[in-house]
Amino acid sequence: MKGFVFTNFLDFVEQSFGLEMVDQMIANSNLKSEGIYTAFNSYEFGELQSMLTYVCSKSGLKPEVALEEFGKFVFPYLIGKHSYIIEDYKDPIELIAGIENHIHIEVKKLYEDAELPTFTLVEKTDKQLIIIYQSKRGLTYFAIGLMKQTLKHFKVKGIVAIDESFNPKNSNAVKFTVTLED
Repeated sequence: MKGFVFTNFLDFVEQSFGLEMVDQMIANSNLKSEGIYTAFNSYEFGELQSMLTYVCSKSGLKPEVALEEFGKFVFPYLIGKHSYIIEDYKDPIELIAGIENHIHIEVKKLYEDAELPTFTLVEKTDKQLIIIYQSKRGLTYFAIGLMKQTLKHFKVKGIVAIDESFNPKNSNAVKFTVTLED
């Protein structure tokens, strides 16, 4: 997993819980990297899992809540660093629909060894988007946080929901419905 996720996670924990929590998390998470990350290097996903587990055990947050909040936290970083990628999008439906065939292509240009989730477009209207998200890392709630922050970025009210009835052959897949409210 790319280092920018780790550096942002450290920033997220510091902003949310303080520097002492970051220090304790690094000291108690048995990290091969010792908590030293650079944005462009790659690190084991297990390190993020260990840090998330520690933060949740100390804060009382459920992992789903922590990941969603982390997704919301990361969105401004992505927009700030890579605004040229999204500048052509005029609404959240178009941006989210463009993840797989535009945004991830641009990400691969920057980080060619990045292991990205896939977003398969199922249905799209002006007010609703149905996509299937697939990731071996299971960061569903991180993706939800990013999508919710996308709605906020465009100053649009909406709902990001998981289709609980979706039963894929691949258990790493989740169906999302993004619905804009009037």
